[in-house]
Amino acid sequence: MGQGQSKFYAVPVGEKKDGESHVYRNPNNTEKLLDNFEGETTVQGIFLRSCRKFPNNRCLGKQVVSGENSRNYVYKTYIEVRDVAEQLGSGIKNLNLIPNPVVYEGQELRMIGIFSKNREEWLLLDIANTLYGNTMIPLYDTLGLESIPYILEHTQMSTLFISNTSVDTLLKVKEYHALKNVVTFDELSQEIVQKFGEKGIKVFNYEEVLNSGKEKIHPFAEVHGKDIFTFSYTSGTTGMPKGVMLRHLNFVTVAGGVVHQGIQLYPTDVYLSYLPLPHVLERVVVTALLGFGCTICMYGGDVQKINVDIQLVKPTIFVSVPRLYRRLYNAIKEKADKATGYQKTLFEKGLASKMYYLQNGGHVQHKVWDNLVFKKTREAFGGRVRLMLSGSAPMSPEVVDFLKCVVCVPFLEGYGQTEGCGGSFISRADDPISGHVGGVFSNIEFKVVDVPQMNYFSTDKDEQGRLTPRGEICIRGNGLFAGYYKEPEKTKEMIDADGWMHSGDIGLIRPDGSLKIIDRVKNIFKLSQGEYIAPEKVEGVYLKVKGIAEVFVYGDSTKSFCVGILVPEKQFVLDLANTLGIQGTFENLCANDKVNKYFIDEMVKYGKTEKLNGMENVKKIYIEPTSFIAHGLTSNTLKLMRHKAKEHFLKQIEAMYQGSE
Repeated sequence: MGQGQSKFYAVPVGEKKDGESHVYRNPNNTEKLLDNFEGETTVQGIFLRSCRKFPNNRCLGKQVVSGENSRNYVYKTYIEVRDVAEQLGSGIKNLNLIPNPVVYEGQELRMIGIFSKNREEWLLLDIANTLYGNTMIPLYDTLGLESIPYILEHTQMSTLFISNTSVDTLLKVKEYHALKNVVTFDELSQEIVQKFGEKGIKVFNYEEVLNSGKEKIHPFAEVHGKDIFTFSYTSGTTGMPKGVMLRHLNFVTVAGGVVHQGIQLYPTDVYLSYLPLPHVLERVVVTALLGFGCTICMYGGDVQKINVDIQLVKPTIFVSVPRLYRRLYNAIKEKADKATGYQKTLFEKGLASKMYYLQNGGHVQHKVWDNLVFKKTREAFGGRVRLMLSGSAPMSPEVVDFLKCVVCVPFLEGYGQTEGCGGSFISRADDPISGHVGGVFSNIEFKVVDVPQMNYFSTDKDEQGRLTPRGEICIRGNGLFAGYYKEPEKTKEMIDADGWMHSGDIGLIRPDGSLKIIDRVKNIFKLSQGEYIAPEKVEGVYLKVKGIAEVFVYGDSTKSFCVGILVPEKQFVLDLANTLGIQGTFENLCANDKVNKYFIDEMVKYGKTEKLNGMENVKKIYIEPTSFIAHGLTSNTLKLMRHKAKEHFLKQIEAMYQGSE
């Protein structure tokens, strides 16, 4: 168990009020919430502390191609990263790339933007900004073209750092507002430079900024915990994105709280960064790793080739999101199902044996089975992974337990929101029970509040008669954002007068103080007969049906049943076609009535075994051959954006409801 570890994930403090649970805190911080990282209160302080403690440790790794298709990593030490960041930050000052700082709520904001995939320069700019007191404004593709001019106007930023992959999108933007400069990480053709020039935008090369910095180095800025470290624009489910203002203190206390959750990070740890850095989950993971002197390697830029990156980096910590873990689970399971004879028997015996040990003592390693059966699965992650972590959405316990067994390492589940700086709860490595998100971080406190219209109460009990409060999860403390930029009314909707942030998620507090996410307050719709449906719960069931990769459940309040849009696994559909004796391309097979009937029968059958009621089970489906991701219907954490999915599939939804009530 980690530092000062209690057997309880959280303990109640103070008096309970009517209509809500007790307030719960981490057992290590019942008197005072955590407000520092080893004495540091800023991301600047965390990084400079690591430069003092681990000056020659590898800090950042960059992938380079040498020879024909030969890839390897080159590294910068902590001191080298500090020196480059110092030059970059000084260059930004010397070239006056932030000419008009904004004063907002009494604080000067020196805003500078970035629009690029994860790469070494992304983090070098991030660190430069922390050293010189600038506020980073990251843009990303899934925000959508219409959101970019909105953010440029909203922030009035003058300078945007870009890579060649974001050039096309940026040139399509109609209004640039205060944007006067782009700094490009890659060589751009003269034609593109000219196009920017025609729009009144000057192009600087990244090297130019560094060289300008070398000519005159500036002292680091004095930065405080309350200062705004970054904006994180949420891709939201309605309207334009909101600018979430996150303080240095938010990142510092989430990173500092890691040790109180039983997670030890070491200067020898190596991490592969491929989840989008504009998303706060990846950003806070990277901040914590920098605080412990770890090595962060940037992926090669293509998520489809992540397997190659993993083998080159051989990470010790692996973080992903539920959608990607489920894909991995399906791939391993499918391979195991196709095995025959001795191999199949061994896999099944090994899995059953490990599952038994896991559920009766929490062991994820087994001397015999790990080498005999699961060595290849472990090596698929590079062979050195010692911790896996999932964030951004709940995962099914069956997937978590399966991955624990076949990858042979602890699997941690976390929960948080952008407005809570990504990490509010996390499970422990030594906990054999899956299906919950563990305990509250030391920097915040939490409670659940009754939601009578959904029948969730803080007085609810489990089958054994033990108190298991259920309700909307509310958090308060040092992890909370400073507010939505220029939207005080929306901030007030999120944070009440007593400082509690209302998450919109429904949680259940287990007897050991751990939290289980069980529902969503807002994601419910009502059918014509008055039945409430929680689509995410139904989708979670259908994602367990073999052959289904993605699913979107929708219900019209004027109709009496739900419909579904599903994206199947291509190979599964091709194999199914052989079994059903039909031919055609993958696209044609998706439109085939027999294939449609097969899937709806399986979904309804599985729905019944998972106790979905008649109203929750879909009555009609449309099979879509292209991933929701490719259609741009997911957020940067790969969560389905329902309003976009509804608009995109409106014709198909209308067709399914045609002539019905």
